[in-house]
Amino acid sequence: MVRLQDIAEVQSGYLSRGKIEPAADGPFYLLQAKDVDADRLTYRTDEIVRIHPELSRKDWMLKRDDIVFMARGARNFSLLMQDIPDPSLAAACFFIIRTSQQICLPQYLWWYLNQKPVEDYLLRESGRGVHMPVVRRAALENMEIPVPPLEMQHKIVALDSLMRKEQKLLDDMAEKRKELATIACMNAALKGDKSRG
Repeated sequence: MVRLQDIAEVQSGYLSRGKIEPAADGPFYLLQAKDVDADRLTYRTDEIVRIHPELSRKDWMLKRDDIVFMARGARNFSLLMQDIPDPSLAAACFFIIRTSQQICLPQYLWWYLNQKPVEDYLLRESGRGVHMPVVRRAALENMEIPVPPLEMQHKIVALDSLMRKEQKLLDDMAEKRKELATIACMNAALKGDKSRG
């Protein structure tokens, strides 16, 4: 077990000095809470806003394999950045976590950060009695992470990927069954209405 800060860098997201004002000609994209799906651990970029930020030296541009961690709200989760417009920032509700492939795979760390031990740890550390719970950076950095050999990390990542693909197929099949059942019910309703007339 190692602390997160020993295998990764953690940085706060972009903090705007005022209200976020979208700008069609803005040079930067901004990933916000509204762009993410907490249930599927995915994000959308088709409606991501462009802005004119006032950057500081501390602001990080998102890179491929960065992990963004939702630090505010009743549910904390992380997302693995794969396809993101360039250049992009993450909003202040996120922490950006950047790790090295040499010690800990970003995909493995992303997987682990969405597991039950992390949820339990954060419940203890972030004070759930408040209106808007916030995970402190120190609590995140001091979280203990199991880091198996890279070969094992690769196997865990591959298995997790297969499970996600399977779940997506099951979800798609359930949606298709729902559509077909709705069509059958509508057809039956229309036939019944005609026969009555």
